[in-house]
Amino acid sequence: MLYFYARLYLTNKYSTRIVANTAGKPEANMQKEHLPIYQIQDFEALSQKERYFYFSSFATHLEEHQFIREPHKHDFYIIMIVTKGTGNHTIDFREYEVKPGTVFFMTPGQVHSWDLSADADGYVIFFTHGFYSRQYPDRVLYDYPFFNALLSTPVLRLSGDDEQLLRPVLLRLQQEYEDDKPMRGVMLSRYLDILMIELTRLFQPSESIAGGTGRDQTLLQNLERLIDLHYKAHRPVAFYAEHLYVTPKHLNEVCKKKLGKTTKELIQQRLLLEAQRLLVHADLTSSQIAAELGYLDNAYFFRFFKKQLCCTPEQFRAMHQ
Repeated sequence: MLYFYARLYLTNKYSTRIVANTAGKPEANMQKEHLPIYQIQDFEALSQKERYFYFSSFATHLEEHQFIREPHKHDFYIIMIVTKGTGNHTIDFREYEVKPGTVFFMTPGQVHSWDLSADADGYVIFFTHGFYSRQYPDRVLYDYPFFNALLSTPVLRLSGDDEQLLRPVLLRLQQEYEDDKPMRGVMLSRYLDILMIELTRLFQPSESIAGGTGRDQTLLQNLERLIDLHYKAHRPVAFYAEHLYVTPKHLNEVCKKKLGKTTKELIQQRLLLEAQRLLVHADLTSSQIAAELGYLDNAYFFRFFKKQLCCTPEQFRAMHQ
């Protein structure tokens, strides 16, 4: 099989430019979407440090950047490890419980917000695709199961022993980040990779994809990336099968067996998520959103949305205002 060559089609599409306003809060350079998209350099603690990597205690991060409590996006990857506190963390309209021993993983473009207790603490790590790929050009971040947003849950629950296992790596990351030593970036990338390998060993995929072969898993990972790049312009399953070097029948069989959904349903799932994001976070009418998502017929988009969520686009928007 040659479908792993689908990686050649993948690019980093999240590169929205950010400018700072006079109040010190980053402000996205967007015409219609009012949801901010933050870059690493928008966090003032990094003014004299790397623009591609960020490490902080969670408590300090929350205290120094009050603006991140509101819904927002990032153009980088996030690993957030909670050691103290409780609350809720909403990622793309799904709410997750926050408690000690929880790890959250986020990919560029996801919308999230939280409601946390005052004693919340832990570790937060930001890094860009470019930071990782400079040291590991032949590896792909999507190979880590927790960065497959469509195929797995973005949450890991740690035991006490798990936390003890990760602590030395986190402390070395913190030390390297705070020290200005030669080859600092190389060391940061090495410890970051060790951390993600340890997290991968602890990560338990959902039952729907547990037990899959490595080949099937790679196929699904590459399918997710292609859908994320092309879902607005290309709906036919045949398009994705062609770029993955498999037949549409085989692609559907793998999706159904491992995920319980057809390829078409996965494409629709991505369309629906983007529709929800735009309805809540963009100053666009339903007709404009339909056009943005590639629907020539607004009525068809209306029927699709209502069938999936049992409410109209405007009803969904009103519920989330």
